[in-house]
Amino acid sequence: MWVASRSTVAFMARFGLTIDGALHLVDVDADTPLLWVLRDELGLTGTKIRLRRRPCGAGNVLQEKSAVRSCL
Repeated sequence: MWVASRSTVAFMARFGLTIDGALHLVDVDADTPLLWVLRDELGLTGTKIRLRRRPCGAGNVLQEKSAVRSCL
């Protein structure tokens, strides 16, 4: 689905995330960082926000047993 506004065009996508064994479906812009999906769409505020100039690891999550930065 394409969503158009006066200044931008964004592509909405449906994603399925399995978190602690539960499947969550979300419809968000395709370029939305995982951090915002977890906090804003799913209400999971355990992932911390500390956006500075360099990556700090505060927003790391596990993806298939590997740590990844959710803010990127």
